[in-house]
Amino acid sequence: MQHKRAPAATPSTPLRRRASTFSAGLAGLWLALSAALCSGAQPPALTPPDDAVVAEARSIVARMIANPRGPYLQLRWYCKDGSVLPPDAYACSERGGGHQYAQYSADRQRLATLGWSVGTVFRALSWEELWQPQQRQQRLRELALERYLIDSRDGWVLRRARQYRGRVQLEDEEAAGRELLLQLLAHSDWLRRDYLLARESARIIPHSGGGDPARELRRRAQTLAEIEPSFEPLRIEIHTSADPRSAERVRAWAQARLAADSRDRHGATAMALAADLQRLYGAEGRAERLAQARRRLARQEPQPPQLAAIAVRLEQAPAADPLARLAQLGPALAALRHAVEGATGAAQRLLLFDIMAELEAELRLAATALLQQRPARGALLQAAAHLTDAGYGSGLLSAGEQRALLTPLRALQADSTVDVDAYWQLVQTLVRAGHWAQATVRASFAEPLQRYRALEPAADGFVDALLRDSPLLPLAQLTRSLALDAQQAAGIHHHLLGQATAGVLALNPGLARGRLRVLDDTAPTAVATLGRGDIALLGQTVSTLPPVAGVITLGEGNPLSHVQLLARNAGIPNIVVSPQLLPVLHDYDGRPIVLAVAADGSVLIAEEHALPAALRAGASGPVAAAAPVAPVATVAPDLRRRDPIPLAALGREFSGLLVGPKAANLGELNRMFPGRVAPAIALPFGAFEQQLSRGNPNLRARLEAALVAHQHGDLNDAQLARALDTLRAEIIAAPLPPALREQLLPMMQALFGEPDSYGLFVRSDSNVEDLPGFTGAGLSLTEPHVVGLEAQLAAVRRVWASVLAPRAIAWRAALLQRPPPVYASVLLMRSVAADKSGVMVTANLDGAGPGLTVATAWGVGGAVAGDISETLVLLPGGGERLLSEAKAPYRRALAASGGIEWLPAASGPVLSAAEKQALRELATAVAERYPQQRGPRGQPLPWDIEFGFVDGELQLFQIRPLLSHHSDAAELLVQAVLGERRAGARRLSLLTPPNDRGVGDDG
Repeated sequence: MQHKRAPAATPSTPLRRRASTFSAGLAGLWLALSAALCSGAQPPALTPPDDAVVAEARSIVARMIANPRGPYLQLRWYCKDGSVLPPDAYACSERGGGHQYAQYSADRQRLATLGWSVGTVFRALSWEELWQPQQRQQRLRELALERYLIDSRDGWVLRRARQYRGRVQLEDEEAAGRELLLQLLAHSDWLRRDYLLARESARIIPHSGGGDPARELRRRAQTLAEIEPSFEPLRIEIHTSADPRSAERVRAWAQARLAADSRDRHGATAMALAADLQRLYGAEGRAERLAQARRRLARQEPQPPQLAAIAVRLEQAPAADPLARLAQLGPALAALRHAVEGATGAAQRLLLFDIMAELEAELRLAATALLQQRPARGALLQAAAHLTDAGYGSGLLSAGEQRALLTPLRALQADSTVDVDAYWQLVQTLVRAGHWAQATVRASFAEPLQRYRALEPAADGFVDALLRDSPLLPLAQLTRSLALDAQQAAGIHHHLLGQATAGVLALNPGLARGRLRVLDDTAPTAVATLGRGDIALLGQTVSTLPPVAGVITLGEGNPLSHVQLLARNAGIPNIVVSPQLLPVLHDYDGRPIVLAVAADGSVLIAEEHALPAALRAGASGPVAAAAPVAPVATVAPDLRRRDPIPLAALGREFSGLLVGPKAANLGELNRMFPGRVAPAIALPFGAFEQQLSRGNPNLRARLEAALVAHQHGDLNDAQLARALDTLRAEIIAAPLPPALREQLLPMMQALFGEPDSYGLFVRSDSNVEDLPGFTGAGLSLTEPHVVGLEAQLAAVRRVWASVLAPRAIAWRAALLQRPPPVYASVLLMRSVAADKSGVMVTANLDGAGPGLTVATAWGVGGAVAGDISETLVLLPGGGERLLSEAKAPYRRALAASGGIEWLPAASGPVLSAAEKQALRELATAVAERYPQQRGPRGQPLPWDIEFGFVDGELQLFQIRPLLSHHSDAAELLVQAVLGERRAGARRLSLLTPPNDRGVGDDG
């Protein structure tokens, strides 16, 4: 999809959909994210369907929507003896009985073959189709997306078929649904591993006693608002802050419609909705809901102490004030999760899930009532703790995330005042709670989200809808208030196009002036349209980003991925914005703006003409207009040596001389940490140059001529790309020089073993990376786990050619003042079947003070490609701070035949205590043994170390200095426009309300 201006707000525009569903209540603090996977590769289950498949599927769905029978053909009796009979009365009476329901049409069968099983009849859904352990239960995960589209899109494929009489029998559906749920919930290990999926399955699969009445009312309100736009304000209220007064307002809307036309069906629908709102949110209905939950718990035999304690909490909740009700309901929901996971029977688990849905509705009401009272800071912090418990109970937060939030929350509640810095740090953690919940939902429903978004873009709203129907909604609402308050107290400024705002997270400081480009689609073809003068607004972090002036995303991604390291190195300002802010930014699509991000996290987005004239000249992008960094103290490559070099013979002194810094530093690591680095062989620059010296004129001469012609304007970008394509193809096609092959093969056999018995990572390296002012991380190719001698030699040629890829050349041209000629070396490194792998930076990237930042994911090649990683700050003294948990649904593993295969990833913490200690010891040893590296301004640089663990044993893959760009211009511009950062009060009272309205200060 090409870049385009977003149309007017409609449910089918993904970025706008996200904005509209958040705008009323979530207030823009929950940050979406997605898993950007290795080199653009994705697991097959997460690969988008082909355009032709999607086109065919959409035409089928259109026919279903228009068809009075939707996805069904006809009614049939399905008898117990296997007979299928016409829908005559008592047709199965002599065949052991049976059930009557609709038979799927040929269109529906074809759509299922294409990957979308819609119009599910639960009586026709077998256990074998639902369970599918080898496919990560994708059919089960799909049910939630199907239900969401039916509820939110006016019936979707059932739009006209809802009146198809007899298509299902409710009693049969509930009985079949209960049977399926009891089979599901009997799998204890699966339930603990996929708790959110289990909870959602209990909500959406029909069964007697199930359902979520609050969710059902929100769905009905949304359907009514889509049909009748004037109902939209009431829909927002019902979705975000419903209470007994909501019923009165809906009733008034309905009465006005019926007064004008007594037969108005929308008025009648709204009147019924008002009655149900009153039953659900009125005092009598709420008291009865809690009383019924207590009775259902009391009937459980045997009666575990845990359930009795929950019943006591429910007995105390009705008469309490809102905060006290939260204090009972939040922990009750957390205890219910423990009870579900510990229950011995599936029937009890199903009952407890049904009770949880009732309690969540009551908890959201209590939170709404509390927020309407404008409570003090301390009360909001207490409420946040109770809502955190509820978020854990709902399955949106893990035990580790619950602990990471509750520990500082409880620490701050011990006093009547709070230190501003501690308060700011806590609020930043609270903001991350929504980020974590989003990741949980996206991982749990990854496969159907990918498929259904392709088929129906409105499916992108599923994640937001699920969060709105959870305790995370009121947690987001109170976090917004705390965030605005903490932001002002700490003197941090976030200013978006003339308005102070809270929904911004600064990732990389810098200054950029450019055209705002809004991309609803982040496929490689769309991202490739970005240019150096663009400030890109992306729905997700991407691993193939070309040089741009600035980056705005919805997802934070992995802070240690290659693309984030490139942005940090280049001084490209990078921020995350909440979906609430997207409508404003959409309006500026294609217009020139300035993005300034200060080192303290202050952010300014302004139209260029709105800046004072004296400041406009300074607002220039680090890529588009600022002076690029010149390589410092580089050595001239020695091209005379062409023979392979074993890793044991390499060290730092050969960096840029014979090989690139990757191979040289790895040789140094091997010397200092023997046994921690896999066997490897380097092919020096001279071997690459020998490959380019063929032909007349040779490849080197043709390359330099093309680059000079492009620089002088004799070749445009497209012509340069074609010339580079030709050169790369010739490098790949030409066999290795015979002398090199003769030297390499015996060395490979001596170090690695017999041919075809091992795999190699064929890694790129060059003389133009890890320079004092330029990292080059991830710009060239690494071929993972290549098996077979000829395949390995062919991979060498592809890696050589990758240094001439247009994206790599563009980044070098953008950031190096006088890019030197490129010389590639290649590192052949024996494959390591890591259980877990990642990156450690020997600095605290989450704030001031000492610490180590570690990003780790399950499997091979984790974290560097932007995986949803476990990201921690390891603090001195053994403490740690959680930034995110690993939630990628799949992990990479080494395939026996070569390459990478994708397997389901484990859940829960990645690094063990012993492994964290091993990384601490590694960081200490590196600091002691490696000379301090310094950046272009003389600043000390931390180390960026890639590592893995195999059965708990640490393996090392790479070490490089971590480069960051400091923008004095960004600091000055933010200071000039927004004012200097105020010191403010160092302590704030917890007994006064937060300053969340932009006026005054708390002394």
